[in-house]
This record gives sequence, structure tokens and C-alpha cells, in this order.
Amino acid sequence: MTNGMQTVTVLGREYAISLPDFDKREDLALMWHGAAGAADGAALRRIAAAALGLCSPIGKRAGVAWEAHGCSVLAYGGKVYSWLREQKATIPDIVEQGGKAVAACADSVFPREAEVETRSGFSAPTGGDLTS
Repeated sequence: MTNGMQTVTVLGREYAISLPDFDKREDLALMWHGAAGAADGAALRRIAAAALGLCSPIGKRAGVAWEAHGCSVLAYGGKVYSWLREQKATIPDIVEQGGKAVAACADSVFPREAEVETRSGFSAPTGGDLTS
């Protein structure tokens, strides 16, 4: 990691993860979870590539525009995936590094319970009946 920031390494270069808009982060996280649960390797590869394209300069380097692919994770990710493979990126590297980007997106959209409690200053009741 560079300066405490989360990073991905793609084609031998390290990039800081830059989170896209909320809707894209949510789509990536939900689709990753669904594809992982269904053991859909083809979808996981495309979702991982989409995450790399949306969370790093890889999408621009590949010349792939989100809107040009109907704002579809799988369509966009398929184009980024194809470009990455043509550049000799390996499937395990795409899935591993893309998974790191998806995890960063998921953490920002679906914070863990401990994080919510910390951020909101949550404290458990100290006892007694709160209704009286």
C-alpha cells in the first residue's frame, strides 16, 4: 500500500484505489457476491475487470467508457477484461486485484457493524427501562 491507501497492482504497476460513484460501487459489490455464491467464474472475471476499470486508470488506459457499454458491469467489465488479457494480464491476477477493488467498494457501501457503531458514536444501554 502506498501512503496508507489501498492499492491494486495491474500489469506491473501499482495504482491507488479510487472509489467510483455509489451506484457503481453497490453494483460491483452485489454482483460480486452473487457471482461468487453461484461459482460463476466468467462473471467474476468480468466483475473484477470492471472494478479495476472503475477504481483505477485501467479503464481509461483500455479506452473503455462505462456509458458506452450501457452502464452494465458485465458489458463494461468484458471489454476491460479483454483488454487486460490482450496485455498479458493473468486471470488469477485480474480476479485477485479486482477482488481487492470490489472489497473496497463493498466496505464503503456496506460498512461492518463495528464500523457503524464507531462512526455513529453508538453505545449500548447501561441498564434500566428506557420506556419509563
